[in-house]
Amino acid sequence: MQEYALRRVLSDELHARAFHDFEGAGRFIRFVYLVGSDDGKVVAYVNKFLSGAGIAPIDAGEKFRRQEMDGYALRIERHTEFLSISFVEKGLRAKNGLPANSFDEAGLQHLPFSWARSAPAPLFHAIWVEVGGNPPRGLAQPRMLEILESRAVASNKFSDDAAQVHFAFDIDQAGFSRVVIFNQEIESSRMGRVVQRVVEVETYRLLALLGLATVKEYSSRLGMIEDVVSTLTNDLAEQIKLPDGQVQALLSILSSQAAEVEDIYSKTAYRLAATTAYLNILTSRLDRMQMTGLPGFQGVRGFLDRRMAPAMQSCSAFSERLASLSRRISRAGELLRTQTELVIQRQNRDLLQSMDERAKHQLRIQQMVERLSIAAVTYYGVGLVGYIAVSLPIAEWGLSLTYIKAASVPAIAVAVWLTMRQVKDVVVRPARRDEDAS
Repeated sequence: MQEYALRRVLSDELHARAFHDFEGAGRFIRFVYLVGSDDGKVVAYVNKFLSGAGIAPIDAGEKFRRQEMDGYALRIERHTEFLSISFVEKGLRAKNGLPANSFDEAGLQHLPFSWARSAPAPLFHAIWVEVGGNPPRGLAQPRMLEILESRAVASNKFSDDAAQVHFAFDIDQAGFSRVVIFNQEIESSRMGRVVQRVVEVETYRLLALLGLATVKEYSSRLGMIEDVVSTLTNDLAEQIKLPDGQVQALLSILSSQAAEVEDIYSKTAYRLAATTAYLNILTSRLDRMQMTGLPGFQGVRGFLDRRMAPAMQSCSAFSERLASLSRRISRAGELLRTQTELVIQRQNRDLLQSMDERAKHQLRIQQMVERLSIAAVTYYGVGLVGYIAVSLPIAEWGLSLTYIKAASVPAIAVAVWLTMRQVKDVVVRPARRDEDAS
């Protein structure tokens, strides 16, 4: 049986980033690097580290690698526009509170922090998650602010009140965004998924906010285009019949603004679409955590809704403005094209009128030439009659040369006129037949 080339690739995609059990206490430390469409330098940097430890390097098509190291697990994840390096410690002891050396780099000398910070890519985010045991008694917001080194804390119970999660949503002095999980009853097979979701919430929260920076960068430029298009449409509304030159000038301005809008769209479309996708992932992860309120603390969803909603609405509003402006330019272009067609029709009408006047003048001249031609031919014809009459014995016949010439004038003139009319009919009749056939 012939197999489709991508069948196994698509099937393996569901298992590309496997979850692993997370038993006991421990920590998950993730460094996120923005690499765009090329993560080759960072992958080469990681492979050099793996080769030095005698470990096989990451293949070009390998998206995920979890490698057990000395005292921790190294986790490499490759995504569309970012790459993450994570250190995972689990199986530690902490019946209550957090394990030893929580949020303390100096006490974790076996973890290669300096190596991760030296990766050849911009560090976009650093997340430090500590997983402990039961929450300490009397845990209150001031104590959590001290632990998280944060200006605010957002906390919830989750998984049917089997655990607590506390987010800092801030950056400490070492450059980490801290998260604390107090695990009371969640088994190790579920805890791995919980930690992964918590890390993804922190990662995609910041990735979604990238769209706001794009909106701020291009908002003023879009506003200037809106002002120009508004002025142009007002001119169209106030002056339906514009001078020919002004229509062409407005059409040129509109074309340049349309090009500006397309340029903005090409530079922002991906980021705004990515913002929507990241926001959907963030919402999905929060929904799956089944969070409930924790007395004395503000909730995670409420905190994010208040802080992120304006930014996400700004991105949505910018997309709507861009689409609306494109439609306005399209409608204004149709109006200007209509004006252009009217201008062309007026020009054609004036041209036809001018051609009609010239044809009438030419007809009059032609008629005058015909009359002069009849007179001239008649004159020469009378002369020929005279020459012929001189050679005849007209005196014997009792006729006068003068009378003969005078009598021949009408006859010759009529004959010439009839001849010219016949010639004209021969020339004009086929043209008329062609016109009638068309």
